[in-house]
Amino acid sequence: MKKFYMILAVIAAMTMTVQAQNYAEINVGNIEEASTYNGSYFDMAPTNFYLAHTGAQMLFTPDMLTDMNGKQNILIKSLSFWFYSESFEEIARNVKIYLQEVDDTEFAINDEGVKQFFTFDNMVKDMSINCDLLATYGENVCLNFDFEPFHYTPGKSLLLTMVFDAEDDDNCTMGSDYAPFYTSGIRNHAMTYTNNWNSFVDYAAGTDFPNATASLGCGTNVELPVTTIGYNYEEGEVYTETCAAPNGQYVIIDKEKALVTITNNEPGATVHYVVTKDGVVVEEGDFTGETWEYIAAGPGEWRVSCVASLPGKNDSQPGGVFFPIEENQWPTAVDEMMAGKTVSNVRYFNMAGQEMQEANGMTIVVTTYTDGTTNAVKVVK
Repeated sequence: MKKFYMILAVIAAMTMTVQAQNYAEINVGNIEEASTYNGSYFDMAPTNFYLAHTGAQMLFTPDMLTDMNGKQNILIKSLSFWFYSESFEEIARNVKIYLQEVDDTEFAINDEGVKQFFTFDNMVKDMSINCDLLATYGENVCLNFDFEPFHYTPGKSLLLTMVFDAEDDDNCTMGSDYAPFYTSGIRNHAMTYTNNWNSFVDYAAGTDFPNATASLGCGTNVELPVTTIGYNYEEGEVYTETCAAPNGQYVIIDKEKALVTITNNEPGATVHYVVTKDGVVVEEGDFTGETWEYIAAGPGEWRVSCVASLPGKNDSQPGGVFFPIEENQWPTAVDEMMAGKTVSNVRYFNMAGQEMQEANGMTIVVTTYTDGTTNAVKVVK
């Protein structure tokens, strides 16, 4: 039977982060296949240059960010957007960027059928930009924003809020020649706010918030703009250090069927664990023993996380893993899965996730077959 093992060892604060940071990008939408949006100015994200004050919220759901699954310590560090320059103006804006993790996959609608913005916080960038559109007239232009790294957990939705403010309403393009952004054709994952006098930040502090209506200058059927998300990540074993606190270590061996094991190697430590399926908590509790196990039952979007505490020390940083299990990855019997397979190699791991030459004591035996599938079982020898 295919299984997924997560070994989370709670140990003393002596290990350092040893993995090198890798860099990757996710493109939501394809600039090569996109088209410019020529509709109403309030239906363009993340901004337009027609009005002095704009705001936008963009919701990137887990299915848009699947390239991040299986990676650890993901730090989002940049965002890029494209538009076509059709103006001769020089545009100056103050830009604020907010990033948050949320469990939602769409914008809420109240009892009156009005779409609702998300409450936003956690600003990662506050900067001023100057765009000389005369110099780029007739060209594709990329707006790139770098900021302090934001830690993202695979399986969560990423909420991006952007606020653009001019000093006055004179620094705007004409309605016929402002620069529309390229869009990806993905709707219902972005909403906008436009105003010539008040910032989206001020609107968010007012009594009309979080309502999004045309009378308030909001667009609710907005195409999600083509977006490039740049991020650093780590692969393999991850060690997280905190000051005078327990540490978390987890090792991913297989990702299809799920037997999650948390191993507590620190005497006196209490480990709090949470198991969710499709965003709903299915089990939560504490344990102080040596090991705790959970078998994921059936397909779904699974997440297991935990944090350790010791008297007189800071809590550990959270450790955890996200693993989607598809319906076709859930065979009905062990014999059905393994029948007729040829073994390619066998590897042995101890309960701390370290590979060994042979089985010794409590051991996880990982068998790889010539068809690329694997089988992991726990043995005592």
